[in-house]
Amino acid sequence: MAWLIAAFVLIAAVGPVFWLLPSKRDRQLGALRTAARRAGLAVEVTTLPKMDAAAEERVSAGGRLRDVKVDCACYRLPLTKPFAAAPCWLLLRHAGGGLDGWTTLTPPDRLPPDTADYWRAVTAIADKLPGDCIGLEARSSNIGWYGRERLDGADPDVVAQAISCGLAAIGKLHAELDERDG
Repeated sequence: MAWLIAAFVLIAAVGPVFWLLPSKRDRQLGALRTAARRAGLAVEVTTLPKMDAAAEERVSAGGRLRDVKVDCACYRLPLTKPFAAAPCWLLLRHAGGGLDGWTTLTPPDRLPPDTADYWRAVTAIADKLPGDCIGLEARSSNIGWYGRERLDGADPDVVAQAISCGLAAIGKLHAELDERDG
């Protein structure tokens, strides 16, 4: 009986310590975020509007409007210099969007005259981004990737490098626009 009580006390004392250990998903996210910082990306946890929210998610049972958000992470690539003539926008993945599965909630600033070619180039880059990309943002000083950080068995270093390369490709597109129009 004394052994049984001692075992119970030991389990009760040590059990919560194991509960505090990071899960496999937490370790994967830590590895991905560390790899992203090594690739030169700034990482922050944020929210975006949920574009495909069901009607019952948008309105409560009492008839109040809800602001439906999606928890995600943003990986930002700082640009080497601010681009004064480059477009600024926020694209969100949405099946009903007019840009091949993407949409924007506000009109983009400073679009080039050949907007169709520009958006074709941006969406081609966006569609190749890994990690369950749900949004992209372009500012004059950085390019941002918004996603749910899904690795799907991929190496965190490979995913972080692919995100960085995709953002750099958009940055290069903006640098060309800035040189041409600026």
